[in-house]
Amino acid sequence: MKLLKGWKLKLLTGLALASSGGQLQAQMGPGSMDPSLMGPGRGPMAPASYRIPGPPPGMIGEAPMDPSMMDPNLAVPGCDNMSGDGCGPDCGPGCNGACGGGLGNGGGLGGRLGGGGFGNGGCGPGCNGNCGGLGCGGILGGDGNMCSDRFGRDRCGFLGEICGLLSGCRGKLRPYGEGGVATQRWFDVYAEGLFLARTKGGANFNTTSLGAGTNNFVLGTNQLDFDQLRAGLGLQANIQTGPGSNLEVTYFGLNKWEDSASVTSSTPSLFSFISAFGTVPAGGFDDPDRSFVHSLDYSSELHNGEINFRRRWTEPHGFFQGSFLAGVRYIDLDEQARFSARGQNNNTQANNGLRFFDYTTDTQNSLVGFQVGADLWYNWIPGVKVGVEGKTGAYNNRAHQITSIVANSIPGLNEEVLSNRCAYVTQLSSQLVYRLNYSWSVRSSYQIIYIDGVALATENFNATPPALFLPNSGRTPTINSDAEIVLQGFSIGAEYSW
Repeated sequence: MKLLKGWKLKLLTGLALASSGGQLQAQMGPGSMDPSLMGPGRGPMAPASYRIPGPPPGMIGEAPMDPSMMDPNLAVPGCDNMSGDGCGPDCGPGCNGACGGGLGNGGGLGGRLGGGGFGNGGCGPGCNGNCGGLGCGGILGGDGNMCSDRFGRDRCGFLGEICGLLSGCRGKLRPYGEGGVATQRWFDVYAEGLFLARTKGGANFNTTSLGAGTNNFVLGTNQLDFDQLRAGLGLQANIQTGPGSNLEVTYFGLNKWEDSASVTSSTPSLFSFISAFGTVPAGGFDDPDRSFVHSLDYSSELHNGEINFRRRWTEPHGFFQGSFLAGVRYIDLDEQARFSARGQNNNTQANNGLRFFDYTTDTQNSLVGFQVGADLWYNWIPGVKVGVEGKTGAYNNRAHQITSIVANSIPGLNEEVLSNRCAYVTQLSSQLVYRLNYSWSVRSSYQIIYIDGVALATENFNATPPALFLPNSGRTPTINSDAEIVLQGFSIGAEYSW
């Protein structure tokens, strides 16, 4: 009976000793380095004085490892595999230029990973010194020898230099790369400054000639310059409606273009379009013709509102992402153009005042319709994305035109015309997003907006004289809503996510 108990005790003791080694291994996290490969003094159970990997000397059945059998990149004196400055003076002769620090300038958890890592250098022999940096052939991607990331993208040359520059930035200038290169495109709210110029809009309309019937036109709407950037405001809010889908509400506008032009003459020899430049009737009218000064003033203002449903997608590796959208859009384009004439202090109705003539045209365009669109984004490096977006749609334009004439010889004239017609809007943009931290990103874009089927103020001057000037002239109120404009410019703003 005693013999049996002794045998059981020995068996249990042996099992306990055997299982202690397995528990040690089990306590190490998944993917942990084998204790024998962790370098001098870094085994979980090894005393700090032991400099040779493996079990301490004296354990039964184990012999100390011969230093000549060790990997020269693991335990060569002077070569710190877990920290240090890469292939600098801290590396011993056995490193062969292939070791590096964990977070130093050599990058990588030792040269065994091919250099690179979080620094700007530390490339192994296969990189020829061209890679390194955050994910540029180091610990976050690639094999070092090909200077490529884990998906085969080339990280050498110009792209490698840019990548190394960004990863080498310090503080808040470094892009925030949490989530890696495949981070989903998303933000909650966005505000921007939008700067647009009107590079096309309306045909030329001549308003003034020097001399009657000379066709020497000295003032026209082409002298009004709208090709200047005007500041506006853009706002957008996203509401997530499901996995990969959201509702977005967008506004931009308050861009206002204004310009004026004028011509003067030392003699009363300026004639207007109302009299066919002094030919109908011969010599023109008292108020708009035989003038010293003619002038044009023009203003235009834009507002845009959208409600879209967007559905997002991503390719398996996450480098390319995109979305499709559909929704409703409203655009308001309001314009005003005024032609003014100033003449002599005679030939007036009362023979005692300055002759004057003011012709003002207001146009209001209200476009409402349905649009579709899509965008495509390329995740360049963690925290930096570039993309393009396009939207197009058909709209109903409720165009309203109002004309008023005030002159010295007549009490005043008001006309009003309303029409509905089909219009088209297309918007294209290229965009760059630079993520600063978890919540904030900077976004910049270049925008092109094309609008066809609108009424412009300068294209709604009516050259037929009013009946108060010329009885039986046959003047009827009209509206021209077949014009087109092109807006171009850039934006800069901030996205916020919570």
